[in-house]
Amino acid sequence: MNPILIAFLALGLGAALCIAGVYLLAGLGWALIAGSVPLLVLAAIILRGLQRAQQKPT
Repeated sequence: MNPILIAFLALGLGAALCIAGVYLLAGLGWALIAGSVPLLVLAAIILRGLQRAQQKPT
């Protein structure tokens, strides 16, 4: 799988979980928000790595 695809999938799923959690904001809502955080962090790390790789080609 392409790293950009993985990053955007993680970003999309993290955002969807966060939006669903805020929409519910009951017991399940907090779990969805907590589940979205690792996906958003994963997407940020992958995108940062791709950006740095483009800046310093070897």
